[in-house]
Amino acid sequence: MRRVGLRVGVLLCMASMGWGGERAAFPPTGVEMVLIPGGSVWVGCVPSDGACYPEEKPGRMVTLTSAFWLDVTEVTVGAYRVFAAATGRSLPPPPAFRQDDTHPVVNVSWQDAAEYCAWAGKRLPSEVEWEAAARAGRAEWIYPTGTAISPESVNFGGALARDRFAYTAPVASFPPNPLGVHDLAGNVWEWVADWFSPDAAAAPAVDPRGPSGGSQRVMKGGAWNSQPVSLRISNRGRFPPDTRRDTVGFRCARDVGGEAAARSAPAPSAVPREVPAPAPPATPVPTPEHPDPLPAVPSSLVPTPKPAVPAVPQDLRKARDAAGLEMVFLPPATFQRGCVLGDASCFADEQPRHAVTLTQGFFVHVTEVTVGAFRAFAAATGKKMVEVPSWADDTHPVVNVTWEDAQAYCRWIGGRLPTEAEWEYAARGGVGGRRYPWGDSIDHDHANFDGLGGRDTFPKSAPVGSFPANGFGLHDTAGNVWEWCADYYAERAYGTEAVSDPSGPAEGVRRVVRGGSWTSDPGRLRTSYRFSLEPATESLSVGFRCVRPVAL
Repeated sequence: MRRVGLRVGVLLCMASMGWGGERAAFPPTGVEMVLIPGGSVWVGCVPSDGACYPEEKPGRMVTLTSAFWLDVTEVTVGAYRVFAAATGRSLPPPPAFRQDDTHPVVNVSWQDAAEYCAWAGKRLPSEVEWEAAARAGRAEWIYPTGTAISPESVNFGGALARDRFAYTAPVASFPPNPLGVHDLAGNVWEWVADWFSPDAAAAPAVDPRGPSGGSQRVMKGGAWNSQPVSLRISNRGRFPPDTRRDTVGFRCARDVGGEAAARSAPAPSAVPREVPAPAPPATPVPTPEHPDPLPAVPSSLVPTPKPAVPAVPQDLRKARDAAGLEMVFLPPATFQRGCVLGDASCFADEQPRHAVTLTQGFFVHVTEVTVGAFRAFAAATGKKMVEVPSWADDTHPVVNVTWEDAQAYCRWIGGRLPTEAEWEYAARGGVGGRRYPWGDSIDHDHANFDGLGGRDTFPKSAPVGSFPANGFGLHDTAGNVWEWCADYYAERAYGTEAVSDPSGPAEGVRRVVRGGSWTSDPGRLRTSYRFSLEPATESLSVGFRCVRPVAL
C-alpha cells in the first residue's frame, strides 16, 4: 500500500484476492492506479495465435527497465468533466448513445488524451507498457483474459451474458485481469503514446517507444463494437491523432517517483472519485475500425412527434457509417401503418391500418448497403465476402446476404437492422395515406422493378441512388432489392402488436423483408406490402439497410 499526496487515501492491496499488487491514487484526480512491474515482457504476436496481422510480427521479448503506474480503468466522463472544469476547455461532443459519468469518455483525440494525462501529472502509456499490463506476465495469452474471450468477461460486439451493453459500459463492469486492471479488452479503444510503424520489431529491445514521428497514433484493446480479432493483446489499431470516435477513449500511465509533479498540478476543489458500476453487454471487429461518431441530436431540436419531415438542422441530420455510407436522422414520430384506405391490393397481413408511435429517433442509411461497403466490412472483420453478381460493381446494393450477414454489418457500424415499423416509417418519407413513397401510382421513372422504361434502364439491380429520394431523402425504399428487417414474420402481427415501438413476435421461422426488388411487380413495391424469408436465405434480389438508434 502507498500513501501519495495530501488528498489521497490508502487503497487496499488486492493481493488477498489474487489480483495485482500495490495501488495508489494521486491528486488532482484521485483515480486508482496499480503498479505494473518492469522486467522482461512478451510483445507482439503469440506463436499460437493464427489471427495475427503482419504488423504484429514477429513477437519478441523486450525489457522495461522501470515499473510504472497505470489507471485501473479507462478515464471516465466524470473524470474528464473535472479536467474540463479545471482547465476551462470544452467537453468532447457526446456520442449518439446515452452515457453517464461512470462510462469511459469517448470522442477524444490523441491530443485531448495526452493533455488530460499531463494535467493529471501522468502521460499516455507506451504501446509496450500497455501490452505489459494487458498480458500480466503471461507470455502465452492472446487476450487480457487468457487464450479465449467471452461476453462474460468483455464488452464487445453483441449483448450476451454479462455483456448486456449495446454500446459503452460503465468502467469496471467486467472482471479485472490478474494485475487488477479492467477493460483492457473491449469497451473502448485506448490511445497510447506511440506513432504507428508497421515494423514494430525494429524498435529497441529495451524500453521501446516507437518511431519519432508518423501520421497515425496507435490504439489498443478494441471496443464495444469489435470482433474478437481486434481484442487480442497484440492487435494494433491506428488513427490520425486528430481523430475523434465514439469507440475511442484512453487511460493514463505514470512514472514511479513522479509524485511531486502530481502535487504541483492544479487540484480542483471537488474531485469525484470514479465509481465503476458492475454490469454486462456487447459484440465484435478487427483492426482498424472506423465507426463514425453519429452526432447526438439535442432534444430541443426534435419536433413534437408527427409524421412529417423533421425540422432538424441539416448539419445534425447527417452522418456516415464505418464504410462511409451516408445516414440521415429521423425523429420520434407517430404514423399510420399498414394498408392505405382504398388500396384493393392489400393482403390480410397488411391490415388493419393503425397508428404506431416510435419513441426513439434513429439514423438510417440513405441507400441500401452497397457491395463496396460490405467489402470494407469483410476486410475489416475477416468475414468472407459474399458472392457478387456478374452485373454488379461496388455501387450496387450488396445481395446474397443472409439475415445474420446483414445484422453483422449493422452491428459493425454500431447499429442494427430496422424493425418493420421503423422501416415503414422511413419508407413512407413523411407521406401518409399513399400506396408508394411518392404517391398512389408507380412508373419506371420512380423505381427499379420488373421491366424497363424511363429512368429504369437496369435489367437487374441498379447502382444505389439511381432513382429519386423520398421525402426523408432515402433512395430505393421501393424496388431495387428487398430489405431485411429485424422482425420475425407473423401474419396477424397487426392485430396483436404494441402501438409503441413494436418489434414483432419474440420468435418465429421467417424474417420480414420489405420494399420489393428488380424482379417484383408493382403490387409488391407498395409501402405496406409484407413478405418474409427464412433467415438463411441468400438471394440475388435481397439486401438491406441499417438503423442506429439515438437516445434523446
